Amino acid sequence: MFVKRLSSLNDIYPDLFEANKKVCFIYPQYVTDLDHFDSKNTVVLTDDIRMYSPLSRAGYNCSPEINYNVDISIILLPKSKELARELIIIGLEKAKGGHVVIDGDKKDGIISITKELEKKFSFDIKLSKAHGKILAFRTDQALLPPTWHSRKVNKINSEFVTVPGVFSWDHVDAASELLKNYLPNNLKGCGADLGAGWGFLTKFLEKLESVDHIYAIDASKRALECAIKNCETSKVKFVWEDVQKWKAPKPLDFIVMNPPFHSNGKVDIKLGEMFIISAARNLIKDGNLHMVSNRHLPYENILGRHFAGWKEIGGDKKFKVILAEKPLAVSRKKP
Repeated sequence: MFVKRLSSLNDIYPDLFEANKKVCFIYPQYVTDLDHFDSKNTVVLTDDIRMYSPLSRAGYNCSPEINYNVDISIILLPKSKELARELIIIGLEKAKGGHVVIDGDKKDGIISITKELEKKFSFDIKLSKAHGKILAFRTDQALLPPTWHSRKVNKINSEFVTVPGVFSWDHVDAASELLKNYLPNNLKGCGADLGAGWGFLTKFLEKLESVDHIYAIDASKRALECAIKNCETSKVKFVWEDVQKWKAPKPLDFIVMNPPFHSNGKVDIKLGEMFIISAARNLIKDGNLHMVSNRHLPYENILGRHFAGWKEIGGDKKFKVILAEKPLAVSRKKP
């Protein structure tokens, strides 16, 4: 747990976090990660609107990018090793002449990252605590492996641009591809792709002649920047927002989605349920929801509470494709 490891680091190296030092906090996972940092001297680098919005309201300077130097970079490692390397490179660039702190749980890959870095230089501090590690070192001592690259870009099927850290960054997600195969070609009007990611389903929708407009909603700025590159028409409006809080400008004719069911590495069924509730809230009274999910996820009850009818229209041993019709009036009221 980051807060416990940070406390131990502060006990050993109290001068590291002296008053008035400028800190760049990179990719926090919880709002409480910032509890011990002064908002006046801390900038938060995050592409997640679910971190960006509450931390901004709390007075922190939040941005998907920063263009000035700080005294300390603090990096909370994501599970994606490629993204972790990229964030460490950014941390070193922003804290030239200062310090870098890297924190991560064992399950998120901190051990392998530690081993890669120790082949090139030694840390000032390396602590193990609470099923993870926290590292600290001066940037002028650091030498990164030559195989590490910042802003790595991938291309899927010579068609889709993606970057590390976004969902399914190195392949087309099997569930999304299955859903696409069951989407009717006569979808029409105005719709949305909830949790659009890098735009696989959005691109399919924009090519349908009878579709007039699509909202591509995602909490990840990095994912949406890929989707912008992958979609080609003015039909699409890209919205950086939490799906659970998003309100369409006017009720929609249809919604498609492959809802997530993990939060900070843990299974979170409630997250998928909130996507379903958001879909019901944003549809017209005769609107339709087209969704896919893992077969074992129990979404049937929440669908029954928010739609007049639903049915499984396809799938395989691993996934199920569901069509839900006519959201109930209670769902379409303002939350």
